[in-house]
Amino acid sequence: MECHQHFARMQPHHFKPHDIWQGNSGLSITSNCTSYAGLYQDFQGNPGTELVIGENNDLQIDFGKEIDCVMLDFYVVSDCPGLDEDDLIECDYLGLRPDLLDAPPLYWLTLSGQSGTEYVPGVYASTPTRQLLLGPFRRLTISTKQASTLHIPALSWRPLLRH
Repeated sequence: MECHQHFARMQPHHFKPHDIWQGNSGLSITSNCTSYAGLYQDFQGNPGTELVIGENNDLQIDFGKEIDCVMLDFYVVSDCPGLDEDDLIECDYLGLRPDLLDAPPLYWLTLSGQSGTEYVPGVYASTPTRQLLLGPFRRLTISTKQASTLHIPALSWRPLLRH
């Protein structure tokens, strides 16, 4: 059985640091809000709300039990999706061509559960896309960097079935 959390029909809500928001699907969300996070109007002008995680933030999604996988619908808004000035200086010092390097990730995903912890660099996508995260894990922590905001209209997951 697959579970879903669509944020479009939720009332706008600002997450205060360490407050816990309970979704109607059984998940809970906690933010460490160094900037902002919450349910805000869709950035791209679509009707409804989406989960928004502002820059320099850690937001934890707890599924309440181990899950097999999660499909994350998302896009990233960033002022600097490429290399920053420090990266360019380091490239010059090391004699590297910056145009051949991938930009550093704008956010990180931490998957935590009974099996341990895994760190996954976030994928940059300026238009809505999906990312499949394989488990098992119980908690997903999303950590954003400076000048990047992650927008999540929805996510779906499948509970882990043990035989």
